[in-house]
Amino acid sequence: MSQQYPQYTHDPNQQLQPGQGYGGNPPYAPMQDPQLQPPPKKARRWVPWVVAAGTFLLGLIIGTAGSSGSGTPTAGVPQPTVTKTVPGPAGATVAGPTVTQTVPGPAKTVTAPPPAPKAAITEDGVYLVGADIKPGTYRNGNEGDCYWARLKNTNGDLDAINANGNGGNQVVTIKKTDKAFETRYCGAWTRIG
Repeated sequence: MSQQYPQYTHDPNQQLQPGQGYGGNPPYAPMQDPQLQPPPKKARRWVPWVVAAGTFLLGLIIGTAGSSGSGTPTAGVPQPTVTKTVPGPAGATVAGPTVTQTVPGPAKTVTAPPPAPKAAITEDGVYLVGADIKPGTYRNGNEGDCYWARLKNTNGDLDAINANGNGGNQVVTIKKTDKAFETRYCGAWTRIG
């Protein structure tokens, strides 16, 4: 079974009537470009954030511009009070109001003294004489593994040892001329003189 297809012919001399295509076929409309429309505008959600950040920074700048340039904190420091009497209008028989104004005074810096040297040693370590411990005579308990040394410097050399000893129930006199005192496994030392 063979199938027949319609034949289309084109005669270049044929005049087309409106609504008629070549070879008796329906006319085709020429392709037109689609109309492009701009995308819808997005809401500018960043604008309130920029305004808020700018306002914050402006407030920060104004707040720091009003602080004193001395660099010393005055919070919590009592300030002296100055009382002024403001005269009233000319010819008035009543005195003007009293105005109280707080004037920043000089700031005082208080430095705490360093802690005093201890009169007892409770832990192992190397203690500086005069800074960590007081010179004097000390006694420890009955710890048999105790080692102690009076040191003329803290270099760690054997030449640094003025005197040393070991055993329990030790009595040691730490002198002002000693640089440090070292103790290991001695327990607590108590100053007795």
